[in-house]
Amino acid sequence: MSLQGPPRRRPRDYDQKPPRPPRPKFGFRLTLAMIAAALTIVVALIAFAALRMLEPTGSAVALPRFSGMALAAARREAAEAHVNLRVVAHHPDTHAAKEQVIGQFPAPGEHVREGRTVDVIVSDGPSLSVVPNLNGKSVRDAIVELGNAHLELGDVAEVHNTSLVAGNIFAQHPDALSQVPEGAKVDVVVAVGRAESHVPNFVGLTLEVAESAAHGAGVKLGPPMWLAMAKNARPRGVVAAQDPLPGRPLWPANKVVLSVSGGTPPTPTPFPTIPPMLPTQVLETPSPSPAASTPEPSGATPTAAPAARSMRVSVKLPSFPAAKRIRVALVDAGGSRDLYDETTTGGMTLSFDVTVTGSGSIQTYVENALVTSTQL
Repeated sequence: MSLQGPPRRRPRDYDQKPPRPPRPKFGFRLTLAMIAAALTIVVALIAFAALRMLEPTGSAVALPRFSGMALAAARREAAEAHVNLRVVAHHPDTHAAKEQVIGQFPAPGEHVREGRTVDVIVSDGPSLSVVPNLNGKSVRDAIVELGNAHLELGDVAEVHNTSLVAGNIFAQHPDALSQVPEGAKVDVVVAVGRAESHVPNFVGLTLEVAESAAHGAGVKLGPPMWLAMAKNARPRGVVAAQDPLPGRPLWPANKVVLSVSGGTPPTPTPFPTIPPMLPTQVLETPSPSPAASTPEPSGATPTAAPAARSMRVSVKLPSFPAAKRIRVALVDAGGSRDLYDETTTGGMTLSFDVTVTGSGSIQTYVENALVTSTQL
């Protein structure tokens, strides 16, 4: 009889439970916390040391007032106070000259360490404006134009001049188109002269009637300019154009030049027909008279009249310490006519409304000697 029991079952893999991971001990967690705290303290110490290195060293000083100083003077004052200046911005300023300090940070009187950098703002000076052309304008219009340009009207002087319209500006200082600071004043000279008159309309009148009307109105006429014959032209002797144009301001020294029509080409005369000759008749052909004029070539065409254009011109008169005779003339295809003729010291700028026929030029004479000639 066997004493052995039933055979033991071999354990299977799924009957065994996985081993539990070892639990960290409390002392290990405490060590990790201490290491993290130590690292935090080290980083804080390094940052504090870096900040201390960047901070200026030295005793505390009270900042001077740099505003209102020139930049060079402010740098010298900063060097004496043992601080540095740094320009951080430039701004235009009407009340501060160029390169003048107009702001600072930190503020004046604040205590800082020696070696501290102070930020300053520097002025670029006042903004500039372009002076408008006031010649020929009234004082009221000049005030409006100067206001639009951020400028002001300065002294208004009056000069008796019969060649200018009363109340109109004929000189200014500073000159037109020059640049000045905003808010600057512009001085003007106003004429105390004749009342304003305008050029009459002579177009459509015959030359004889136009000359009579001009004499009655006190208007000076220049030599008439005869136009070539042209198709659809006005009848011969009728004024077709004039310079200056009707309605333009009339200056006493101005002369009105009339362009007179040469008429239309003559209508050709039909060629006469000769009756048939009888056999017993003899037709004698008369010889041409020696005084007979030679007819013009059939292909000839009349010369076209030069083109006319209206414009405004400005003339800067030369300046002299003593009064001299200064004359300004317009020269074009219609001839030469004076725009200005006065004895003066000059120096002013004059404006004229002219009509130029063909090519022309503005010529300035001093004591009848040509000094300038400008092509138009």
